[in-house]
Amino acid sequence: MSDYYLFAGRLFIAVMYVLSGANKLLFFSHGLDEVKSRNLPFPQLALSATIAVQLICGLAIMAGFQTTTASLLLALFTLATAVLFYDFWNQEGAQRTLMFTGFLEHISIIGGFALLMGAGPGKFVLLP
Repeated sequence: MSDYYLFAGRLFIAVMYVLSGANKLLFFSHGLDEVKSRNLPFPQLALSATIAVQLICGLAIMAGFQTTTASLLLALFTLATAVLFYDFWNQEGAQRTLMFTGFLEHISIIGGFALLMGAGPGKFVLLP
């Protein structure tokens, strides 16, 4: 039974990254504006790398391929995103609360990746 939960967990955690990466690819200029708003260096390169990591690692996790590596990469990516885009420590009032909630959500997702790295993909994999 636990293999079913691992499979469902892989799909649920990865779908966010696959859909987000696809959305950034389809609406590149909107994603570029978001990256530029954070004053990150080389915004086009940063966005292109983001799309690649989200799509490749998300699909790998869904397929059960190199699950530990893909989970580690997405965990690191998610941590960087939390720090760069949810800087609650620089905010005040309602904005601080909103950013703090987003930051904690990202940290929780990292916890899901840690569990996946520890448990492995389970037996339902497309690419062993």
